[in-house]
Amino acid sequence: MCEEIINRKGLRCQICTGCGLCPGITPAGSSAGAVHVLAEDVFQGEGHPLKGGSRRLVTADIGTTTVAMLLFGKDGSVRDRYVTVNPQTAWGADVISRIRAAEDKAVAGKLQQEIRKVLEQGLRRFALDLEPGESLYLVLAANTAMSYLLMGWDTSELGHAPFYASRLSGGSFTLGGYSCFLYPGLSAFVGGDILAGIFACCMEEKEEITLLIDLGTNGEMVLGGRQRRISCATAAGPAFEGGVNRGIWGADMVSLLARLLREGIMDENGLLADPYFDTGIRIGNVQVTQEAVRSVQLAKAAIRAGTEILLKRYGIGADQVDRVVLAGGFGYYLKPADAARIGLIPKELAGKAGAGGNTALAGCLRAGRRILEEGSSEGLEKLLTGIASNTEVINLAEEEDFGDIYIGQMWFPAEA
Repeated sequence: MCEEIINRKGLRCQICTGCGLCPGITPAGSSAGAVHVLAEDVFQGEGHPLKGGSRRLVTADIGTTTVAMLLFGKDGSVRDRYVTVNPQTAWGADVISRIRAAEDKAVAGKLQQEIRKVLEQGLRRFALDLEPGESLYLVLAANTAMSYLLMGWDTSELGHAPFYASRLSGGSFTLGGYSCFLYPGLSAFVGGDILAGIFACCMEEKEEITLLIDLGTNGEMVLGGRQRRISCATAAGPAFEGGVNRGIWGADMVSLLARLLREGIMDENGLLADPYFDTGIRIGNVQVTQEAVRSVQLAKAAIRAGTEILLKRYGIGADQVDRVVLAGGFGYYLKPADAARIGLIPKELAGKAGAGGNTALAGCLRAGRRILEEGSSEGLEKLLTGIASNTEVINLAEEEDFGDIYIGQMWFPAEA
């Protein structure tokens, strides 16, 4: 089992584009290799034509580390993809580093220039696929800081208490001669990529209660349905992206720790057994060290504490959640049973969880469909504004019991 985990790594992309090419999760009764995606039909390609006339749809997810763009054909299928490292990483791997760098106006201008250059490169590539008389229409989603840097807005308010974001409206603009639409954000901590995820999962339409979890360096979560939604963000660090053990993906690390717990090689405190405490345990070509275990403990405690706060504020128990959508490439390979075993998610949710793929790109696709069909972004902007206004964003640092819950979730559950 462990060797299988290690050997699968070569199949994976650095960023999930929701293309459906990954082996992913195969639910009972489905064909071998099928990806169990819970973001409804927004990932569907052929058979779901785009009614854009002479305009061809492009979607983009501007991540802190990577940028992913997709070009769609008139039949709704993905015709091409462009994925690259976000050049802003030269000014820091995290959002805070870039916000501080942008305090220098010259650097802020350079940060905007670099991200726009990448997007224009993707658009030029996609333009080669156009027929005479056709044009491109770009729909983008990004976290709040990336949106600010793209648009050239002053990011200083995002880097200092009370961390207020005055520019959350998103809207239309032009890039490389093409019309674009930027998803509005929810707060300084929860950006347009999460609103796009809400839209991708049709949470604003469904009565059922969904928990959307987007795991990365920052973990954003949304809980709710049509009537009401609550969202938060928590710092998970690099553990879920192979930060300490760079030889293994985060989802696989979760599975390995679950295995160690089941076999009694690691205890509930996260301590490896005596023979392995100092040097770690070798599994395949990965050395699982005490340091790596601690990194995952800190990250999973932050995510789980955020989940518990959302459930408490919503006034429901974990058993009342109808479905869990695990967004991003992490979600494709995360085994819900293993996530529950280490306490990343409540055990009641293990059977309700599935992969969501890149829900930011999926939300851009759903938004783009509407814009192309209506010929304007006006109706969509009104709809998204309503969704945002009915989505409460809480600051976990201001929750008086967050610290206690966080400490309590540092330990691994005694039983599966």
